Amino acid sequence: MRSLMVLALVASGLLVAQPSAAHHATPANGFSARGPWNTKLPRHVPLAANSAAVVENIRLDKVNNYGTWAINTDEYSTPIYTVGRDTPTQRWTFSDCLNLPHLAPVIADSLAAVPTPPDLTPSKGTDAAVTIYQPSTDTYWDFWRAERAADGHWSACWGGKITHYSRNPGIFPNPLGATATGLPMGAFTIRIDELRRGYIDHAVNIATVRTRAGCHSWPATRDDGNTEGADIACEGQRFRLDPAFDVSTIRSPVARVIARAMQEYGAILTDKAGALVTYAEDPRPYMLATGRPDPYPALMDPDDIVPDGAERYFILGDIPVEHLQALPYDYGRTWMCG
Repeated sequence: MRSLMVLALVASGLLVAQPSAAHHATPANGFSARGPWNTKLPRHVPLAANSAAVVENIRLDKVNNYGTWAINTDEYSTPIYTVGRDTPTQRWTFSDCLNLPHLAPVIADSLAAVPTPPDLTPSKGTDAAVTIYQPSTDTYWDFWRAERAADGHWSACWGGKITHYSRNPGIFPNPLGATATGLPMGAFTIRIDELRRGYIDHAVNIATVRTRAGCHSWPATRDDGNTEGADIACEGQRFRLDPAFDVSTIRSPVARVIARAMQEYGAILTDKAGALVTYAEDPRPYMLATGRPDPYPALMDPDDIVPDGAERYFILGDIPVEHLQALPYDYGRTWMCG
């Protein structure tokens, strides 16, 4: 799902009007309030000249791949572990599953001293992702293909560390990061607590089947695009749900919360996937910490909305993909980067 491609950062910038909306003082994702994730979009934004064509290709990805827009929670998402100062650290090993041994020195510092709770569990699926945040040191880690050996030793094929997390805009230095775009999963992954409170104060993500080959848009630092074509979305490209769309027409309360976030903050294309998906946090750390069952079925209120037990795969079905709008490449880079 994520092939590692170490690409140089494209340095083209696009001047756009800076939004006047106030920044949230303490964004739920913990990254800088002035970064691309936590800055509200103005109501009127420039659109890409080919916005309608790009969005139509995303709609076709939905139609041709399961016919739905799913939320990834317990598979192909990430568990988010917030750990204390006293959490034991471990020197992880670079597993080099992609046979790129020259990258060992690049990731060495990220693996050197990882606070590793004894109950650490990566996401299900081949990504085996995990996210760790330590508030006491203001340090953050993402890992891809994380694996625990029988002796308890951990390894990862790729990932990265961000120091001074609360001042970081939500971008790994190239080529680090567990996603194909170098964008931290903790920046965009929807939290259980956000759905409970009924408000998301950051951009969310989308991942889709076809992404443009050799193309990435800020804030992405690289890509693993697979499809040629000027009207295929670039990884890192920002979208928004048309603010004129009436979200009250969406039946699911959870989907309404997500739709509002897409109107206010947008959705950034973070990766390619086997279907059109958006990520919410893996519930297993919450379940282990509280002894309670998976909270998503109750939160998603599936009664009379989707087939019983399938709420995660259908809950976003009332958000019309055709009402997405594609923003220009590198939207926001100039004024957010100063």
